[in-house]
Amino acid sequence: MKNQIPNILTTTRLILTPPLLILLYFAQTSPKIHLLVIFLVLVVCLTDCLDGWYARKFNCISDFGKTYDPLADKWLTTLYLPLVAMSMIHFIPVALLFLKDITSTHLRSVSSKPIPAKLSGRIKTAVSLPLMCIFIFLMPVENGNFEIFHFLNGFFYWIGGILLSLVCIWSGIDYHYQIVIKKTSK
Repeated sequence: MKNQIPNILTTTRLILTPPLLILLYFAQTSPKIHLLVIFLVLVVCLTDCLDGWYARKFNCISDFGKTYDPLADKWLTTLYLPLVAMSMIHFIPVALLFLKDITSTHLRSVSSKPIPAKLSGRIKTAVSLPLMCIFIFLMPVENGNFEIFHFLNGFFYWIGGILLSLVCIWSGIDYHYQIVIKKTSK
């Protein structure tokens, strides 16, 4: 059972993300739904941090985790879509995030050997997940609990968007260099 904990965490993320995506569209209508979404997003993001850490620390790395953890990570980034629809973040940083994820997944799939996660990819995740949590926290809600913080929306729209864009571009270039350029130079 101890060896299955990372897989359980990954499966939890896979199961919770689609309902969260739907709930996120309704979060603006009710402070209770908004609080539930904040709580669930924090739980899902925590599972992303814990599954890899636990698998590496206790040597529980599995084929399931190698396959489904990156998939669960991609699913998690779909939570940015309602934020774009609500004008919480511009579509360009989110498009760059999706483009980076799609291209790195593709490059990994065509590589002749397994490609471990890169530092730039981990930093991209360390920026994108907390940023997503901040956007969800700052979401305007009818009779919401956190209206006092709404003045920060414009700041995070621009600064968060620029930061997300930069880490996505850097991570994408890093993956491309590590997988394509180094491979062809050998």
